[in-house]
Amino acid sequence: MAKSIADKKKSKEAQIPKLPRGQGNITYREDTYIFVYRKVINGKRKYVYSKTSPGVMKNMQELEENVDKEIKHEKSQTLYEAMMDWLELYKKPTLKKTSYDTLKKTINCRIKDTDIGSARLQNVDSKMIQKHINYLNDTCKYSYSTIKKCYDALHAFYDYMELNDKIQKNPMKVVSMINKENINKETKEISFLGPDDIKKFTEEACEIMPTVNKPKYQYGFCLCANIYLGMRVGELIALKWKDVDLDKNTIFVHENLQRVANPDYDKDNPLDMKRQGILKSVYVTQSLKNYQNRYIHINKKAREYLLLQRKYSDYTKPDDYVCCTREGTHAAVRYLSFNIEAIEKAAGTDVQESGTHMIRHTCASLYFRKGVQIELIAALLGHSVEVCRETYVHFIDEQKREAASLIVEFDDDEPKQPTEKKISKLDDDDRYLAKSLFRVV
Repeated sequence: MAKSIADKKKSKEAQIPKLPRGQGNITYREDTYIFVYRKVINGKRKYVYSKTSPGVMKNMQELEENVDKEIKHEKSQTLYEAMMDWLELYKKPTLKKTSYDTLKKTINCRIKDTDIGSARLQNVDSKMIQKHINYLNDTCKYSYSTIKKCYDALHAFYDYMELNDKIQKNPMKVVSMINKENINKETKEISFLGPDDIKKFTEEACEIMPTVNKPKYQYGFCLCANIYLGMRVGELIALKWKDVDLDKNTIFVHENLQRVANPDYDKDNPLDMKRQGILKSVYVTQSLKNYQNRYIHINKKAREYLLLQRKYSDYTKPDDYVCCTREGTHAAVRYLSFNIEAIEKAAGTDVQESGTHMIRHTCASLYFRKGVQIELIAALLGHSVEVCRETYVHFIDEQKREAASLIVEFDDDEPKQPTEKKISKLDDDDRYLAKSLFRVV
């Protein structure tokens, strides 16, 4: 039996062809009864397997052809095409849908139809990329955050290319992000309601129509409550009554509703999509940003508005949305914006800003003006301290000015001259210096 196995091995090894130098080697594995062909292709060792010698040769030939096609494809690819391949194959499975949409938009809007986007990937160098980053600032005059998104996308892409040995040198290692102080576009000041505007806004938002005994504004109570809760709009429309504990005066914030591109929508057939009722975008439930689940304390004002919402709503079961439509579905962000715009106009507030972020900024302003520590404000709003500091820098500056004004002179007269008695306690050299400085005689 042993002899027959040895003979079989010799027979198989006899089938192995002699390969020219540099063409790798073929071996036969008697434990698995397969042929193994090893060869270095494009600097990487590759392996193929087959039960026959001709089969393993064929498999290696196919592998080499595929590698050649891939190399030719990569050499002819533009930077934009390469980044889209990277996005679809490697980033899409790992990103939230909103993050994926944002990254895709950045590549399409900031890279696609540009000099670097249409250039061959192999020809793009650090100088070209730096010029592009400068172009976004100098010519396009985009905001810091917009330019930073493009810079970060390029950085992540080239890090992937370097890690997978697809490039020999990473051009992003010497590309610099523009300093905030050098951004040409002025930073847009955030809008928020002041004390007088808050009073006007809440009075109008909570108005009840006497003829039908219903709120004048569908989302008025929720918007008023959020002035004192500071939730993101996606968190607000995702909130359900089971997350609101009015006995303990807490809200558990753990979900976020975000609008994303609908993968079922065919942009080339808009009429067909309309007939089928398929929308361009849909709302999806996501975990919070950086998975920062948190509890929010319900203060007296927020509780008052939440109780009004529950009183006048037809949907108050645990799984019902707090901020809901007349049909009981979750609210859409744009309808909240419509309510804000209508309330501000009717109330005559000084601030006329319909963005839903304005309500959250108003909550932040109340915290800052009460002198709450920035670390606590960040935790309450679900921010990192760094983001909170960058977003609300003008509130911090206001606190600094107020702090400086607290330091006052105890005596407005000129500083009193040192007495001879005090000077006499000094040694001779110090006594001479003190007399000369303060002209003591």
